[in-house]
Amino acid sequence: MRWLLPLFLAFCLQAQEVFLVQPYLQLGDAPKVAARERLDLLWHAGDEEAAWSVEVRGTKGWTVQSPPAFRRLEAPPLAPHRVYRVTLRNLPPGSAVPYRVKRQGKVVFEAEAQTRKPGAHRMVVFGDAADGSRDQSAIAKAVLAAQPDAVFITGDLVYGRGRASEYRAHFFPVYNGEAAPLMRRTPFLGVVGNHDVPFAGFPDASAYFAYWSQPLNGPALQPGAKNAAPVKAGVHDAIVAASGPAFPRMASFSFDYGQVHWTVLDSNGYADWDSPPLRAWLEADLRAAKGAAWRIVALHHPLFQSARSHSDDQWMRPISPLLEKYGVDLVLAGHVHNYQRTAPLRFQPTQVGLRGKPVVGEFTVDEAFDGRTVTRARGPIHVVTGAGGAELYDPWQTDAKASWQPWTRAFVSDKHSFTVLDVAAKTLTLRQLDAEGRELDAITLTK
Repeated sequence: MRWLLPLFLAFCLQAQEVFLVQPYLQLGDAPKVAARERLDLLWHAGDEEAAWSVEVRGTKGWTVQSPPAFRRLEAPPLAPHRVYRVTLRNLPPGSAVPYRVKRQGKVVFEAEAQTRKPGAHRMVVFGDAADGSRDQSAIAKAVLAAQPDAVFITGDLVYGRGRASEYRAHFFPVYNGEAAPLMRRTPFLGVVGNHDVPFAGFPDASAYFAYWSQPLNGPALQPGAKNAAPVKAGVHDAIVAASGPAFPRMASFSFDYGQVHWTVLDSNGYADWDSPPLRAWLEADLRAAKGAAWRIVALHHPLFQSARSHSDDQWMRPISPLLEKYGVDLVLAGHVHNYQRTAPLRFQPTQVGLRGKPVVGEFTVDEAFDGRTVTRARGPIHVVTGAGGAELYDPWQTDAKASWQPWTRAFVSDKHSFTVLDVAAKTLTLRQLDAEGRELDAITLTK
């Protein structure tokens, strides 16, 4: 069997020569669980004509998918390149489905795609990650070892300006490289953070909209409109063109996974969730999810947290009564580079000022819930999981409990970590693990 290793290495080398970014999986515009699932497969290649095709193996052999489409991105400093996309269709739910990519009729890539599970599943969550550090790579390897069915990133997807060149350097090599080949098998989802939206001086900024493929069921925002991610004409034209209908609508969306409904919100400062259009969409989305066993809201900027860093970034707090009204179980955020968990809590705002100023209100804390003997929560639990790789914030606060807010129940700011959600119909277990797989915190919720 020694001959297998040289063959494998030769195949990997060939793939690296063919692709600028090797194939990776996304949920695509498929927000609902279906009897036959689908996934989007994307890859990046040079700006030249080539005959590409994708096949999926089923019970009757290999089936050719629809021809891949591409959008061209010409945004320096990267050379012009093509972002290819094909939707893998008619996939059995909850299965590892073999697929292969061909170029000029020759197989240049093979892997398996994990399709969405209709029931019990494992979702891994982390944020503030892709800065090219050793800690980022260590967390990626630990996530691979945790064997997730899907991965969600709570914003600041890549540092420091959300640029295409930064994705090429720090994102895809780590999450889809040979050391941690996650994205070729495991669908990634994510939400934009403050480092992911356009920056005036960089024509390749906001590459999220060109490189990701997620549901387009969010608020119907148009480029340049209020509440939409801003762009600068003449600077970001290439990114907008390569994004197609994803810009700016893909910044917020919702999707179902198993019996969980996820509501994903762009929490950047330009998005005012008290404005009638955004608030109406949010309420309609949560109301429509009444049949879900669990409801999770994911965003970048936390409503409640105890770190000294970003302590006044509280502008998302006013949506709290709406989340409580519709029975949201968990609110997952990043932005603050550590791990935090609150008690179940309810909040009624009484004073809302300018952005970047404290939002004052009345708290009702479920003191009985401990996640072990008392597992039914009265109010949403807020989790900051922003320790995915970037430099940690306020490590001294881990052991300084006097510095925590009275409703904070866990605070780990001296270790990089990630969140594991094991979800079934009546039980949701949350564990926080470090890069060595050691458990830092754990709770169980039941219905």
